Amino acid sequence: MVKAVKGNDSSVKQIILGLNERGQFIIEDLDDTHVFVDASCVEQLRADIDQILNENTYNAEEANK
Repeated sequence: MVKAVKGNDSSVKQIILGLNERGQFIIEDLDDTHVFVDASCVEQLRADIDQILNENTYNAEEANK
């Protein structure tokens, strides 16, 4: 069964496109903000995106150390 996951951020799509270069999980590039990916890769993809977004988020507590 195919499941759609809500999301429409073009910057996240760019991260996914970059990750796809090493994993080849994109089945189809749908539009500016959506891609169709292999369902077996979704959990790892979410973890990778979360890690990248956390690395690129300003943390005031760490900045004050």
